[in-house]
Amino acid sequence: MIASAQLTDQRIETYLSRLNTALTGVAPSQKDEILLEIRAHIMDTIAGAADRDGAVDRVLRLLGTSEDLAERYGTECLLTRAGSSFSPWLLLRTCWRWAGLGIKGTLAFFLAVVGYSTALALTVSVFLKPFVPGVGLWSGPQSFHVGIEAQSGEMHELLGSWFVPVIATVAFLAAIGTTHALRWMIRKRTPTTAY
Repeated sequence: MIASAQLTDQRIETYLSRLNTALTGVAPSQKDEILLEIRAHIMDTIAGAADRDGAVDRVLRLLGTSEDLAERYGTECLLTRAGSSFSPWLLLRTCWRWAGLGIKGTLAFFLAVVGYSTALALTVSVFLKPFVPGVGLWSGPQSFHVGIEAQSGEMHELLGSWFVPVIATVAFLAAIGTTHALRWMIRKRTPTTAY
């Protein structure tokens, strides 16, 4: 009986040790808190169980591998950080990880890609304008686009000398709007308990 209890305790310690190793990128204070939380969850689950080994098997199976659990906690920590960040790179990376957890994350990632790509493309067109004068906001009978005139003669440029300030402003607003929308989506999500 004592050997069985020691074996059970050893399995718990091995699981927690692997979880500790897998929690890379998580602040040490958060890592300690996570480990204490998981230890308490395991102990509460197996407390008073008639078959302690079976209860440990069940709780460890429900938690998943330590690497999977660490991934879920890592994503949740990233989401918490990104909810107050203005860094497009952090928001994009976080939405990529969040996309692996469900439809809300996938929608956020889609918004991030579309919003930041639009802002980047418009910014590139602003920087190209002095070197390629044909870049503009073109309108014609069958199209409307930012770029180089596609059909000579049928298209006319709408902004003229106002192209750079107007498109630069639109690019800035697209980047800021995307950032605020993503932060709002992240803050309004329902935080998941990793286990």
